[in-house]
Amino acid sequence: MNTDVATLQSIAATLEEEPMASQRVLAENAGMSIGLMNAVLKRFVERGWIMLTNVNMRKLAYAVTPEGIAELTARSHSFAKRNFELANKYNDSLCTLISNAKDEGKTTVILYGQSYIRFLLIYACEILNVTFKEKTIDEPLVENALCIVGELNSEEDIDRLEKAGFTNLLNLLNED
Repeated sequence: MNTDVATLQSIAATLEEEPMASQRVLAENAGMSIGLMNAVLKRFVERGWIMLTNVNMRKLAYAVTPEGIAELTARSHSFAKRNFELANKYNDSLCTLISNAKDEGKTTVILYGQSYIRFLLIYACEILNVTFKEKTIDEPLVENALCIVGELNSEEDIDRLEKAGFTNLLNLLNED
């Protein structure tokens, strides 16, 4: 079903840019053959997601119906909700990690390298009144700080830094 929604999204985006797009253009933009697009369009018409209109004897026009838009909206809402729940879960884990480090007397969190969730680290540090710093992966571990290696570093660098005493952010997040 997710591929259907992705295909519907591709069709909707194409029709927004080019309202009279042909089946060939819809297929190209969705990365599929014309035959497959034909079958998909028939299925979407049956579901009520797409409406066909005869422009002339040889040309059809396609439009996403309100039901199709509702399906896209519902899926987008569900996707956003799952991501917000995941962000909250990771934030809770980071707050626990940083709070425990603070209880041990560490007042600084240092991110070594890059992380997709850098913003969550910064937020957790702000609410726990802990200093946040960033360093390159080649800089040494700071003894009185919580030193975290970001998940966007190479596996070799992550392994090397973890062995040197850094907290592996990826392992922390995978524990949940």
